Amino acid sequence: MSTRVMEAALGVADLKAFLEGTWLLTRRLRDRRADTQGTLEGEARFETVGDGLVYRENGVLRLGDGAFKASRVYRYGFPARHRAEVAFDDGSLFHTLDLSSGSCAVEHLCGADTYRGNYLVAGFGEWHVNWQVLGPRKDQLLESNYLRSG
Repeated sequence: MSTRVMEAALGVADLKAFLEGTWLLTRRLRDRRADTQGTLEGEARFETVGDGLVYRENGVLRLGDGAFKASRVYRYGFPARHRAEVAFDDGSLFHTLDLSSGSCAVEHLCGADTYRGNYLVAGFGEWHVNWQVLGPRKDQLLESNYLRSG
């Protein structure tokens, strides 16, 4: 897995306006505990719902010889122009996101597992998220790349 250089970050003053729309998504996954790797290719859409955005991700996950449809939903609320409260589809908080500096480190505790993420804005039409998931049940790396579609 590669790591993006944080010095390339581009600050975002209006996070909702930056995210809104459709993005091409590619993701590399590595499960160090199971010694497996995979990829996901698909689309991520940020659609306005009320004062916030709903993130809908759809793609094809390839692990070994298998290919599976994959999807997920998050909800973004905006207490400030540069900051979002990112929640799971059930409304429970995932993390706070502030890209005013162009990068943001986040953390989420899921039982005994810890999710540590790093966001980086590389330009108006490109951003990246790297996750490291560690705990008694998981040892995973996920690298997601988003390119504006259209």
